[in-house]
Amino acid sequence: MSPVFDPISLQLIHSLIHLVNRSTGIVDDARLSISSQLAGSYVFASPSARRSCHESLGPLQNAGVIECAWHLQVLDDFETLKHIHIPNGKSFLDFLGVASQASVVANTATELNALKCDTGWINQKITEIGERWHLGARYLQLGPEHIDQVKIAATVAQKLASEPLCGRSMKALSLDWFGASHIIEDHRHIIALFCESQINRFARDLGHMDQMASLGLVNHSPLLHMRGPFDAICDDETLLDISGWSGVALCSEFVRGFERSAVPSYVLTIENLTLYQRYIAAVRDEGLVIYVGDFPTAVMLAHYQKIVQSLPVHTPLYHWGNIDLPGYKSVLALNHVAHSNEVMPFNMGSKQLLDGASRAVKSVPLPLNKLKKLAFSSPKFLRSVLVDIASLPADHISEVQSEGMAISSPQHVREVYQQPLPA
Repeated sequence: MSPVFDPISLQLIHSLIHLVNRSTGIVDDARLSISSQLAGSYVFASPSARRSCHESLGPLQNAGVIECAWHLQVLDDFETLKHIHIPNGKSFLDFLGVASQASVVANTATELNALKCDTGWINQKITEIGERWHLGARYLQLGPEHIDQVKIAATVAQKLASEPLCGRSMKALSLDWFGASHIIEDHRHIIALFCESQINRFARDLGHMDQMASLGLVNHSPLLHMRGPFDAICDDETLLDISGWSGVALCSEFVRGFERSAVPSYVLTIENLTLYQRYIAAVRDEGLVIYVGDFPTAVMLAHYQKIVQSLPVHTPLYHWGNIDLPGYKSVLALNHVAHSNEVMPFNMGSKQLLDGASRAVKSVPLPLNKLKKLAFSSPKFLRSVLVDIASLPADHISEVQSEGMAISSPQHVREVYQQPLPA
Protein backbone atom coordinates (compact mmCIF):
# COMPACT_ATOMS: atom_id res chain seq x y z
CA MET A 1 0.00 0.00 0.00
CA SER A 2 1.28 3.49 -0.86
CA PRO A 3 2.69 5.32 2.19
CA VAL A 4 1.06 8.63 1.17
CA PHE A 5 -2.30 7.60 2.62
CA ASP A 6 -3.20 9.03 5.99
CA PRO A 7 -5.00 6.71 8.50
CA ILE A 8 -8.51 7.80 7.50
CA SER A 9 -8.01 7.51 3.75
CA LEU A 10 -6.20 4.20 4.35
CA GLN A 11 -9.33 2.80 5.99
CA LEU A 12 -11.40 3.98 3.03
CA ILE A 13 -8.96 2.37 0.59
CA HIS A 14 -9.07 -0.95 2.47
CA SER A 15 -12.87 -0.84 2.44
CA LEU A 16 -12.86 -0.15 -1.31
CA ILE A 17 -10.45 -3.04 -1.91
CA HIS A 18 -12.78 -5.28 0.10
CA LEU A 19 -15.72 -4.28 -2.14
CA VAL A 20 -13.80 -4.73 -5.39
CA ASN A 21 -11.45 -7.64 -4.78
CA ARG A 22 -13.35 -10.92 -4.51
CA SER A 23 -12.19 -14.51 -4.83
CA THR A 24 -14.85 -15.04 -7.48
CA GLY A 25 -13.56 -12.12 -9.58
CA ILE A 26 -13.02 -8.35 -9.65
CA VAL A 27 -16.14 -6.20 -9.18
CA ASP A 28 -16.85 -3.14 -11.37
CA ASP A 29 -19.10 -0.18 -10.45
CA ALA A 30 -18.60 -0.72 -6.72
CA ARG A 31 -19.78 2.06 -4.45
CA LEU A 32 -18.85 2.82 -0.84
CA SER A 33 -21.37 4.90 1.05
CA ILE A 34 -19.68 7.14 3.61
CA SER A 35 -22.56 6.45 6.00
CA SER A 36 -21.46 2.78 5.95
CA GLN A 37 -19.78 1.31 9.01
CA LEU A 38 -16.81 0.61 6.71
CA ALA A 39 -16.12 4.35 6.71
CA GLY A 40 -16.54 4.98 10.43
CA SER A 41 -13.25 6.78 11.02
CA TYR A 42 -14.10 9.33 8.30
CA VAL A 43 -17.54 10.02 9.74
CA PHE A 44 -16.15 10.92 13.15
CA ALA A 45 -13.03 12.72 11.92
CA SER A 46 -12.32 16.40 12.45
CA PRO A 47 -12.58 18.87 9.51
CA SER A 48 -8.79 19.10 9.24
CA ALA A 49 -8.44 15.30 9.24
CA ARG A 50 -11.05 15.06 6.49
CA ARG A 51 -9.19 17.62 4.38
CA SER A 52 -6.02 15.53 4.73
CA CYS A 53 -8.03 12.50 3.63
CA HIS A 54 -9.34 14.38 0.55
CA GLU A 55 -5.78 15.33 -0.38
CA SER A 56 -4.67 11.69 -0.08
CA LEU A 57 -7.49 10.59 -2.39
CA GLY A 58 -6.66 13.30 -4.97
CA PRO A 59 -4.20 11.22 -7.06
CA LEU A 60 -6.78 8.43 -7.43
CA GLN A 61 -9.44 10.94 -8.54
CA ASN A 62 -7.03 12.56 -10.99
CA ALA A 63 -6.19 9.15 -12.47
CA GLY A 64 -9.89 8.37 -12.86
CA VAL A 65 -9.78 5.17 -10.79
CA ILE A 66 -12.25 6.56 -8.24
CA GLU A 67 -15.10 9.10 -8.49
CA CYS A 68 -16.00 11.04 -5.35
CA ALA A 69 -19.50 12.43 -4.74
CA TRP A 70 -19.86 15.28 -2.24
CA HIS A 71 -22.47 16.63 0.12
CA LEU A 72 -23.27 20.33 -0.13
CA GLN A 73 -20.66 22.55 1.50
CA VAL A 74 -21.51 23.12 5.17
CA LEU A 75 -18.95 25.89 5.63
CA ASP A 76 -16.87 27.83 3.12
CA ASP A 77 -13.89 25.56 3.55
CA PHE A 78 -15.59 22.37 4.66
CA GLU A 79 -17.05 19.73 2.34
CA THR A 80 -17.71 16.07 3.07
CA LEU A 81 -17.76 12.90 1.00
CA LYS A 82 -21.11 11.31 0.19
CA HIS A 83 -19.85 8.17 -1.54
CA ILE A 84 -16.91 6.83 -3.56
CA HIS A 85 -17.52 5.06 -6.86
CA ILE A 86 -15.07 2.72 -8.63
CA PRO A 87 -15.93 2.38 -12.36
CA ASN A 88 -13.35 -0.31 -13.11
CA GLY A 89 -12.15 -2.64 -10.37
CA LYS A 90 -9.05 -3.88 -12.21
CA SER A 91 -7.80 -0.35 -12.93
CA PHE A 92 -8.27 0.52 -9.27
CA LEU A 93 -6.28 -2.53 -8.07
CA ASP A 94 -3.57 -2.02 -10.70
CA PHE A 95 -3.12 1.62 -9.64
CA LEU A 96 -2.60 0.48 -6.03
CA GLY A 97 -0.46 -2.50 -7.01
CA VAL A 98 -2.80 -4.94 -5.26
CA ALA A 99 -3.05 -8.51 -6.58
CA SER A 100 -6.52 -9.80 -7.39
CA GLN A 101 -8.02 -12.08 -4.78
CA ALA A 102 -8.94 -14.57 -7.51
CA SER A 103 -5.29 -14.97 -8.46
CA VAL A 104 -4.29 -15.20 -4.80
CA VAL A 105 -6.86 -17.98 -4.22
CA ALA A 106 -5.66 -19.79 -7.35
CA ASN A 107 -2.06 -19.58 -6.16
CA THR A 108 -2.95 -20.75 -2.66
CA ALA A 109 -4.93 -23.66 -4.13
CA THR A 110 -1.74 -24.80 -5.85
CA GLU A 111 0.22 -24.39 -2.62
CA LEU A 112 -2.42 -26.26 -0.62
CA ASN A 113 -2.46 -29.19 -3.05
CA ALA A 114 1.32 -29.44 -2.72
CA LEU A 115 0.82 -30.07 1.03
CA LYS A 116 -1.20 -33.26 0.51
CA CYS A 117 0.37 -36.51 1.66
CA ASP A 118 -0.51 -40.12 2.47
CA THR A 119 -2.46 -39.23 5.63
CA GLY A 120 -6.22 -39.02 5.11
CA TRP A 121 -7.15 -36.56 7.87
CA ILE A 122 -4.46 -34.10 6.71
CA ASN A 123 -5.69 -34.24 3.11
CA GLN A 124 -9.28 -33.77 4.29
CA LYS A 125 -8.34 -30.65 6.25
CA ILE A 126 -6.45 -29.21 3.26
CA THR A 127 -9.45 -29.89 1.02
CA GLU A 128 -11.85 -28.21 3.48
CA ILE A 129 -9.67 -25.10 3.68
CA GLY A 130 -9.28 -24.91 -0.10
CA GLU A 131 -13.02 -25.25 -0.71
CA ARG A 132 -13.82 -22.44 1.72
CA TRP A 133 -11.24 -20.12 0.17
CA HIS A 134 -12.49 -20.91 -3.35
CA LEU A 135 -15.97 -19.74 -2.31
CA GLY A 136 -14.56 -16.48 -0.98
CA ALA A 137 -15.19 -17.53 2.62
CA ARG A 138 -12.81 -18.13 5.50
CA TYR A 139 -12.03 -21.39 7.23
CA LEU A 140 -12.91 -20.35 10.77
CA GLN A 141 -10.48 -17.41 11.24
CA LEU A 142 -8.18 -18.44 8.38
CA GLY A 143 -8.09 -16.72 4.98
CA PRO A 144 -5.76 -17.01 1.97
CA GLU A 145 -3.46 -14.46 3.61
CA HIS A 146 -2.69 -17.13 6.22
CA ILE A 147 -1.25 -19.60 3.70
CA ASP A 148 2.24 -19.45 5.26
CA GLN A 149 0.81 -20.26 8.70
CA VAL A 150 -1.26 -23.10 7.23
CA LYS A 151 1.92 -24.51 5.66
CA ILE A 152 3.56 -24.57 9.10
CA ALA A 153 0.51 -26.27 10.64
CA ALA A 154 0.41 -28.85 7.83
CA THR A 155 4.14 -29.53 8.26
CA VAL A 156 3.66 -30.11 11.99
CA ALA A 157 0.70 -32.42 11.24
CA GLN A 158 2.76 -34.44 8.76
CA LYS A 159 5.60 -34.76 11.26
CA LEU A 160 3.22 -35.91 14.01
CA ALA A 161 1.70 -38.49 11.65
CA SER A 162 4.93 -39.85 10.23
CA GLU A 163 7.73 -39.78 12.81
CA PRO A 164 8.23 -40.33 16.56
CA LEU A 165 8.82 -37.26 18.68
CA CYS A 166 11.76 -39.03 20.36
CA GLY A 167 11.23 -37.34 23.71
CA ARG A 168 11.85 -33.83 22.39
CA SER A 169 10.13 -30.75 23.80
CA MET A 170 8.16 -28.31 21.66
CA LYS A 171 11.17 -25.99 21.37
CA ALA A 172 13.48 -28.84 20.37
CA LEU A 173 11.00 -30.05 17.75
CA SER A 174 10.61 -26.50 16.45
CA LEU A 175 14.38 -26.16 16.06
CA ASP A 176 14.64 -29.53 14.30
CA TRP A 177 11.70 -28.92 11.95
CA PHE A 178 11.90 -25.16 11.28
CA GLY A 179 15.29 -23.98 12.51
CA ALA A 180 13.81 -21.66 15.16
CA SER A 181 12.67 -22.59 18.68
CA HIS A 182 9.57 -20.38 18.76
CA ILE A 183 7.76 -21.40 15.55
CA ILE A 184 5.47 -24.11 16.95
CA GLU A 185 4.47 -22.14 20.04
CA ASP A 186 3.85 -18.96 18.01
CA HIS A 187 1.53 -20.91 15.68
CA ARG A 188 -0.18 -23.07 18.32
CA HIS A 189 -3.60 -21.58 17.53
CA ILE A 190 -3.50 -22.51 13.82
CA ILE A 191 -1.84 -25.87 14.57
CA ALA A 192 -4.69 -26.66 16.97
CA LEU A 193 -7.25 -25.69 14.29
CA PHE A 194 -5.51 -27.80 11.64
CA CYS A 195 -5.04 -30.84 13.91
CA GLU A 196 -8.42 -30.58 15.68
CA SER A 197 -9.50 -34.10 14.68
CA GLN A 198 -6.42 -35.55 16.42
CA ILE A 199 -6.83 -33.63 19.68
CA ASN A 200 -8.02 -35.75 22.58
CA ARG A 201 -11.77 -35.23 22.86
CA PHE A 202 -11.46 -34.36 26.54
CA ALA A 203 -9.03 -31.53 25.71
CA ARG A 204 -10.95 -29.90 22.85
CA ASP A 205 -12.66 -27.26 25.01
CA LEU A 206 -9.51 -26.51 27.00
CA GLY A 207 -6.82 -23.94 26.20
CA HIS A 208 -4.45 -24.22 23.26
CA MET A 209 -1.55 -25.43 25.39
CA ASP A 210 -3.62 -28.36 26.74
CA GLN A 211 -4.75 -29.13 23.19
CA MET A 212 -1.14 -29.05 21.99
CA ALA A 213 -0.13 -31.27 24.92
CA SER A 214 -2.68 -33.90 23.89
CA LEU A 215 -0.96 -33.96 20.48
CA GLY A 216 2.39 -34.57 22.19
CA LEU A 217 3.68 -31.01 21.80
CA VAL A 218 4.77 -29.89 25.26
CA ASN A 219 7.17 -27.32 26.70
CA HIS A 220 7.82 -29.20 29.94
CA SER A 221 9.85 -32.41 30.18
CA PRO A 222 8.40 -34.89 27.65
CA LEU A 223 10.19 -37.81 29.33
CA LEU A 224 8.21 -40.59 30.98
CA HIS A 225 8.95 -40.27 34.72
CA MET A 226 7.81 -43.28 36.71
CA ARG A 227 8.57 -45.67 39.55
CA GLY A 228 7.11 -49.06 40.37
CA PRO A 229 7.44 -52.87 40.09
CA PHE A 230 7.91 -52.93 36.29
CA ASP A 231 10.59 -53.31 33.64
CA ALA A 232 10.40 -51.04 30.58
CA ILE A 233 10.88 -52.85 27.25
CA CYS A 234 12.91 -50.63 24.92
CA ASP A 235 13.14 -50.74 21.13
CA ASP A 236 16.51 -52.49 21.29
CA GLU A 237 14.95 -55.26 23.49
CA THR A 238 16.75 -53.89 26.56
CA LEU A 239 14.85 -54.24 29.86
CA LEU A 240 15.14 -51.27 32.23
CA ASP A 241 14.24 -51.81 35.88
CA ILE A 242 12.07 -48.90 37.08
CA SER A 243 11.47 -50.17 40.63
CA GLY A 244 14.27 -48.17 42.30
CA TRP A 245 13.16 -45.62 44.91
CA SER A 246 14.52 -42.73 42.85
CA GLY A 247 12.42 -43.67 39.81
CA VAL A 248 13.48 -43.35 36.17
CA ALA A 249 12.99 -40.91 33.29
CA LEU A 250 12.43 -42.72 29.98
CA CYS A 251 12.32 -41.46 26.42
CA SER A 252 8.73 -42.61 25.86
CA GLU A 253 9.03 -42.73 22.07
CA PHE A 254 11.55 -45.61 22.39
CA VAL A 255 9.57 -47.64 24.94
CA ARG A 256 7.63 -50.52 23.36
CA GLY A 257 5.89 -51.74 26.49
CA PHE A 258 6.22 -52.86 30.09
CA GLU A 259 6.79 -56.15 31.89
CA ARG A 260 5.38 -56.49 35.38
CA SER A 261 7.67 -57.89 38.10
CA ALA A 262 4.95 -57.72 40.77
CA VAL A 263 1.41 -56.45 41.18
CA PRO A 264 1.52 -52.81 42.36
CA SER A 265 -0.69 -51.98 45.32
CA TYR A 266 -2.09 -49.05 43.31
CA VAL A 267 -1.36 -46.88 40.26
CA LEU A 268 -1.07 -43.13 40.85
CA THR A 269 -0.66 -40.65 37.99
CA ILE A 270 0.49 -37.16 38.97
CA GLU A 271 0.04 -33.97 36.96
CA ASN A 272 2.77 -31.80 38.48
CA LEU A 273 6.49 -32.69 38.19
CA THR A 274 7.34 -30.97 41.51
CA LEU A 275 4.65 -32.99 43.27
CA TYR A 276 5.88 -36.21 41.59
CA GLN A 277 9.44 -35.59 42.80
CA ARG A 278 8.24 -34.79 46.31
CA TYR A 279 6.01 -37.88 46.33
CA ILE A 280 8.64 -40.47 45.32
CA ALA A 281 11.07 -38.94 47.82
CA ALA A 282 8.53 -39.21 50.65
CA VAL A 283 6.54 -42.37 49.90
CA ARG A 284 8.26 -45.73 49.46
CA ASP A 285 5.76 -48.50 48.85
CA GLU A 286 4.76 -50.94 46.13
CA GLY A 287 2.61 -48.47 44.19
CA LEU A 288 3.27 -47.50 40.58
CA VAL A 289 3.71 -43.71 40.33
CA ILE A 290 3.70 -41.94 36.94
CA TYR A 291 4.15 -38.27 36.05
CA VAL A 292 1.78 -37.39 33.18
CA GLY A 293 2.08 -33.60 32.82
CA ASP A 294 -0.64 -30.99 32.38
CA PHE A 295 -2.71 -33.11 30.01
CA PRO A 296 -1.66 -36.66 29.04
CA THR A 297 -0.27 -36.97 25.53
CA ALA A 298 -1.39 -39.65 23.09
CA VAL A 299 1.86 -41.58 23.71
CA MET A 300 1.37 -41.32 27.47
CA LEU A 301 -2.21 -42.60 27.20
CA ALA A 302 -1.03 -45.52 25.04
CA HIS A 303 1.57 -46.51 27.66
CA TYR A 304 -0.98 -46.11 30.47
CA GLN A 305 -3.43 -48.33 28.62
CA LYS A 306 -0.83 -51.09 28.22
CA ILE A 307 0.09 -50.88 31.92
CA VAL A 308 -3.52 -51.01 33.13
CA GLN A 309 -4.33 -53.94 30.82
CA SER A 310 -1.48 -55.93 32.42
CA LEU A 311 -2.94 -55.50 35.93
CA PRO A 312 -5.68 -57.35 37.81
CA VAL A 313 -8.99 -55.51 37.40
CA HIS A 314 -9.21 -54.76 41.12
CA THR A 315 -5.96 -52.72 41.15
CA PRO A 316 -6.89 -49.20 42.36
CA LEU A 317 -6.20 -46.40 39.87
CA TYR A 318 -5.80 -42.79 41.03
CA HIS A 319 -4.95 -39.42 39.52
CA TRP A 320 -3.58 -36.50 41.53
CA GLY A 321 -3.92 -33.34 39.50
CA ASN A 322 -4.60 -29.66 39.98
CA ILE A 323 -8.07 -28.75 41.15
CA ASP A 324 -9.13 -27.14 37.90
CA LEU A 325 -11.01 -28.07 34.72
CA PRO A 326 -7.95 -29.53 32.89
CA GLY A 327 -7.17 -31.61 35.99
CA TYR A 328 -10.59 -33.24 35.98
CA LYS A 329 -10.49 -33.63 32.20
CA SER A 330 -7.23 -35.54 32.63
CA VAL A 331 -9.06 -37.97 34.93
CA LEU A 332 -11.58 -38.57 32.14
CA ALA A 333 -8.87 -39.03 29.51
CA LEU A 334 -7.09 -41.62 31.66
CA ASN A 335 -10.38 -43.29 32.57
CA HIS A 336 -11.26 -43.59 28.87
CA VAL A 337 -8.31 -45.95 28.26
CA ALA A 338 -8.62 -47.80 31.61
CA HIS A 339 -11.53 -49.90 30.27
CA SER A 340 -13.27 -51.88 33.03
CA ASN A 341 -11.45 -50.10 35.85
CA GLU A 342 -12.17 -46.57 37.02
CA VAL A 343 -9.60 -43.83 37.64
CA MET A 344 -10.39 -42.05 40.89
CA PRO A 345 -9.39 -38.44 41.63
CA PHE A 346 -7.06 -38.27 44.63
CA ASN A 347 -6.64 -35.15 46.79
CA MET A 348 -8.81 -33.25 44.30
CA GLY A 349 -11.95 -32.85 46.43
CA SER A 350 -13.66 -30.09 48.38
CA LYS A 351 -11.41 -30.49 51.45
CA GLN A 352 -8.24 -29.93 49.41
CA LEU A 353 -9.93 -27.09 47.54
CA LEU A 354 -10.81 -25.27 50.76
CA ASP A 355 -7.36 -25.90 52.27
CA GLY A 356 -5.61 -24.72 49.12
CA ALA A 357 -7.84 -21.69 48.64
CA SER A 358 -6.99 -20.50 52.16
CA ARG A 359 -3.26 -20.57 51.27
CA ALA A 360 -3.54 -19.12 47.78
CA VAL A 361 -2.11 -15.69 47.11
CA LYS A 362 -4.15 -15.28 43.93
CA SER A 363 -7.64 -16.76 43.51
CA VAL A 364 -8.79 -18.03 40.09
CA PRO A 365 -12.52 -19.01 40.12
CA LEU A 366 -13.46 -22.50 38.95
CA PRO A 367 -16.02 -22.51 36.10
CA LEU A 368 -18.99 -23.78 38.12
CA ASN A 369 -21.30 -24.32 35.12
CA LYS A 370 -18.66 -26.39 33.32
CA LEU A 371 -18.04 -28.46 36.46
CA LYS A 372 -21.75 -29.25 36.76
CA LYS A 373 -21.95 -30.18 33.09
CA LEU A 374 -18.85 -32.36 33.45
CA ALA A 375 -20.37 -34.14 36.45
CA PHE A 376 -23.28 -35.46 34.35
CA SER A 377 -20.91 -37.27 31.96
CA SER A 378 -18.42 -38.50 34.59
CA PRO A 379 -18.07 -41.93 36.21
CA LYS A 380 -19.27 -42.27 39.79
CA PHE A 381 -16.13 -41.37 41.76
CA LEU A 382 -15.37 -38.25 39.76
CA ARG A 383 -19.04 -37.30 39.67
CA SER A 384 -19.31 -37.42 43.46
CA VAL A 385 -16.21 -35.20 43.78
CA LEU A 386 -17.58 -32.63 41.30
CA VAL A 387 -21.05 -32.60 42.86
CA ASP A 388 -19.50 -32.07 46.29
CA ILE A 389 -17.43 -29.13 45.00
CA ALA A 390 -20.38 -27.62 43.14
CA SER A 391 -22.35 -27.56 46.40
CA LEU A 392 -19.83 -25.23 48.05
CA PRO A 393 -20.53 -21.49 48.27
CA ALA A 394 -19.54 -19.88 44.96
CA ASP A 395 -16.96 -17.59 46.56
CA HIS A 396 -15.05 -20.65 47.83
CA ILE A 397 -14.79 -22.42 44.46
CA SER A 398 -11.38 -21.54 43.06
CA GLU A 399 -8.53 -23.36 41.34
CA VAL A 400 -5.86 -24.98 43.50
CA GLN A 401 -2.41 -26.09 42.29
CA SER A 402 -1.32 -29.53 43.50
CA GLU A 403 2.43 -29.02 43.84
CA GLY A 404 2.33 -27.56 47.38
CA MET A 405 -0.11 -30.07 48.90
CA ALA A 406 0.86 -32.30 51.83
CA ILE A 407 2.05 -35.72 50.69
CA SER A 408 -0.03 -38.83 51.43
CA SER A 409 -0.36 -42.26 49.88
CA PRO A 410 -3.74 -42.96 48.25
CA GLN A 411 -3.96 -46.50 49.66
CA HIS A 412 -2.84 -45.44 53.14
CA VAL A 413 -0.16 -48.14 52.90
CA ARG A 414 2.01 -45.52 54.46
CA GLU A 415 1.05 -41.90 55.02
CA VAL A 416 3.67 -39.22 55.25
CA TYR A 417 2.56 -35.79 56.36
CA GLN A 418 4.71 -32.77 55.82
CA GLN A 419 4.12 -29.06 55.67
CA PRO A 420 3.07 -27.83 52.22
CA LEU A 421 5.42 -25.61 50.32
CA PRO A 422 4.78 -21.86 50.71
CA ALA A 423 2.10 -20.64 48.30
